[in-house]
Amino acid sequence: MPEIKIIDNPKLKSFLRTVTEAGFTSLMWGGWIYLFLPVLNIILWYFGIRLFYLEVVQTAGYKEFFVLLGRVGWSILIIFAILRLWGFYNLRRFGKRNRRTQHPADQENEKMAAYFHLTPSQFDRIRSSREVVWPVIMEPELDVQEMLSTKQHPNLPAGGKTI
Repeated sequence: MPEIKIIDNPKLKSFLRTVTEAGFTSLMWGGWIYLFLPVLNIILWYFGIRLFYLEVVQTAGYKEFFVLLGRVGWSILIIFAILRLWGFYNLRRFGKRNRRTQHPADQENEKMAAYFHLTPSQFDRIRSSREVVWPVIMEPELDVQEMLSTKQHPNLPAGGKTI
């Protein structure tokens, strides 16, 4: 019997189809849960939760829940509107200018290299490496120079991680 190749690519589904499938699935799960309400009612009655139906359903306690849900919903909507207006204000005030710099100036690189007792070329090599294993030993100036010359961590065996 030939093997059937199933290709599952959710990106190919339209938005309408996704919403329809989610809605239908939710409706079916709701129906399934509704079928088990009598069983749930018996279990709750057995454990002594008889007054739940009286308090929530018969005295319309669920209406208070919907009122509370409405208040919380309005609060969330107001907070969202304030944050959205703040974002529009910032966009109008500052525009889409990116004032952040990606790399420090060359003068800063030279200061950092001097601080770590490295040449600017060594500092650039370390900065552009994907992984740097920095030795933690008593005399860092000498050990960093040695590490750069051997290109490996002094405490690792040969073939260890390199910079």
